[in-house]
Amino acid sequence: MMNPWRGTVALLVFFASAPLFAASSPLAFSVDKKTQSYTITEQGRPVLTYRFGEVPFPDGIKVPHFSKRDTPYDGAYFTDGSQYGGARSDYIYPLYGFNGETLTADYPKDHLHHRSLWWSWCEVRKNDKIGDIWAVCKIRAYPVKITQMEASADGAVLQAVNVWRYDDDPAGVVKETATIRVSKTEGAQGARSRTVDVDVRLEALVDGMAITGRQKVDYGGYGGMSVRLNPNLKEFSIRAVHPNPDKWRGDDAAFVERVADPAFGNAAWMAIFGKYPADGIETPGFTTVMMFESKATPLAPNNFRYYRSTCISLAFPGKTIVPLPKGKPLDYKTRFVIREGKTTLQQEKAAWDAYNR
Repeated sequence: MMNPWRGTVALLVFFASAPLFAASSPLAFSVDKKTQSYTITEQGRPVLTYRFGEVPFPDGIKVPHFSKRDTPYDGAYFTDGSQYGGARSDYIYPLYGFNGETLTADYPKDHLHHRSLWWSWCEVRKNDKIGDIWAVCKIRAYPVKITQMEASADGAVLQAVNVWRYDDDPAGVVKETATIRVSKTEGAQGARSRTVDVDVRLEALVDGMAITGRQKVDYGGYGGMSVRLNPNLKEFSIRAVHPNPDKWRGDDAAFVERVADPAFGNAAWMAIFGKYPADGIETPGFTTVMMFESKATPLAPNNFRYYRSTCISLAFPGKTIVPLPKGKPLDYKTRFVIREGKTTLQQEKAAWDAYNR
């Protein structure tokens, strides 16, 4: 029998006999069939776009390659001249604010492999074989099908199945099911908020699979759920709350506030503050993006990683190698809360409690 994941092509699922959402719902979908992009809207305004189809490398920019050295891999980067950061799919771009402003960046010039809001790992292992799905090097996710697309008065759900394949082998090694849930907006103007849940299920299709973060660099361990913000935001800062924060090269950055308060128990989150350019708004106010991992995540609470380049990660599983046994799915669940204004610690803790209760 032919392997159903071999040579996978994208299959779009449409329901011709029934509407995809209630006509009265403020939340809806807009689908660009050519690019296979799925946009969730609310009252006609975009909330986010999921890139199911391949997003090609931008014109006029040279595709990067790792440098060549004596060994093919040094525990941090490939050293065989491999291309990275190229065409990819299976991520959210853009994530929008309440005034239609773009909160995130794709193909940023300093790190072309960063892709707005995405989930990936620096080492995807098949026994001794390694690919870097974070840097889109030697392995990437390929679209298979959209399995759910529903909208109601309370929210919208989009579910996509992708398969991971190494560049030198057409056989799939991991089936990934990404479920994106968007809540309706709550609150009055100036204090509006919405949640975006991203639930990822990983199912190994072959034996010997494992995931982990970078191993041998001083800022290693990054990967997992990540966001790269719009480079044009102003007054950028981060509050990182964690009961046992590790040492990180960004600790001394002026824009970072580290909080380790026993009163919060094992709660851990990040709140990202900034003012984003919006059409028709001369002086935009603050927007807060909060990031939470589910307390059911293995090794929770995992530590965080952030860059001066506005790339922030809930870095599961850090440098720990997590096996993906065939027949035993791994569920990785996270939440983003987008809120107008600059939140307080108490508001952030209440949002963490609401997600993890």
